[in-house]
Amino acid sequence: MNRDELEQLQLEQLQSTLNRAYKNVPFYKKQFDLLGIDTSTLSSVQQIKDLPFTTRQDLANNYPYDLFAVPLRDIVRISPSAGTTAKPLVVGYTKGDLKARNTVTARFLAAGGVVDTDIVQICLNPGLSSWGRALKEGAENIGASVMPMTHMSTSKQLMAMKDYRTSVLLTTPSYAMHILEVIKDTNIETSNLALKAILVLGGPLDPDWRNRLERVLDISLTAGYGLSDVTAPGIGFECHEKNGLHISEDYFMLEIIDPGTGDVCLPGKYGEVVLTTLTARAFPLIRFRTGDLASIKDDLCPCGRSFVRISEITGHTGEVLTIAGVKVHPAQIEHILKTVSGKTPPRFLIRLYKENFLDMVEIWLEITETIFSDEVKLVENSLKHLRRQVFQMLGLEVSIRLVEASTIEQHDLPSGGVIDDR
Repeated sequence: MNRDELEQLQLEQLQSTLNRAYKNVPFYKKQFDLLGIDTSTLSSVQQIKDLPFTTRQDLANNYPYDLFAVPLRDIVRISPSAGTTAKPLVVGYTKGDLKARNTVTARFLAAGGVVDTDIVQICLNPGLSSWGRALKEGAENIGASVMPMTHMSTSKQLMAMKDYRTSVLLTTPSYAMHILEVIKDTNIETSNLALKAILVLGGPLDPDWRNRLERVLDISLTAGYGLSDVTAPGIGFECHEKNGLHISEDYFMLEIIDPGTGDVCLPGKYGEVVLTTLTARAFPLIRFRTGDLASIKDDLCPCGRSFVRISEITGHTGEVLTIAGVKVHPAQIEHILKTVSGKTPPRFLIRLYKENFLDMVEIWLEITETIFSDEVKLVENSLKHLRRQVFQMLGLEVSIRLVEASTIEQHDLPSGGVIDDR
């Protein structure tokens, strides 16, 4: 469809979404009433800029079901994720919502070359389990055979890739590079692999990484964009031109705003990605601030799609971190520490670094008498408990290093500060 037809479709869908949210979600009714917004007067998609934003904190404040726009009896799937606050995020889906998510995800996969004769292997961090399910269902929607997410070593993933004749790999950019390193170190012949395409999401894609992966493995690599904690993977997708991410504008409205002022940015100017769901019945989101930074490309794509494109995600606002594709806030680590030490957790820093292209997390924890015993066994048990709690809440493997107060202080960072050496 052309842009005029697309904008008319968006307007109709937006009107329906706003009316449903106002009628069924107390949070949105209160927001609209406070600002004197009459949803029935919306006559142009450009008027979306007059609506209030929704933030991750709003989602946490309405945990678990207060943002659902349909009764629980109409919800067929409840999908929790760690979110970026002390409370997890909960997204609900109706049957129609799941069908729409599968369509959006399948669109991303098809743009990357997935067809019904492919064997698709999904390798993602456990913290991205909701994405794993969505990608599995999207690939099945195309008719492809799928190996779902399985927590195996890289060597076993490669064994499965070779023996099962995997033709498409779905993973993060850093894990794709890690696989390439393991292939090199174990002398695996790439000619023995049936791989034709890699589709990546959940992290920045370095152009040099793309070139190296395509050259060494003789594959085509395309990228996608999604939100691991709120919506589906593949909201944005590269086409064969590989020059920006097309946004599925028949399901989402895109804005790029100045993070400081909230004003809409002109094409080409970097700002925060804001998304509004257009078809979600169970969990409508209006002007959701993603925290991701990108810009709009306003030139037409030679592929012929009319969907707008954004650049690669270049960073994030605030203190939210992306680790192995998972969004994390330092306050979540602090919350876990409180479960061990009580109301006042010890000071800590988070160090992020790369090891063989993989994101690694090391928590530097100040040694205090109040939480650590002189007995080595008790200390080891406390650290093991902490690591287990972090994995259960965030799906991330971490190491914990006990340090003196002077080590914390020499970095001139507040407790919870981040040393990002990636």
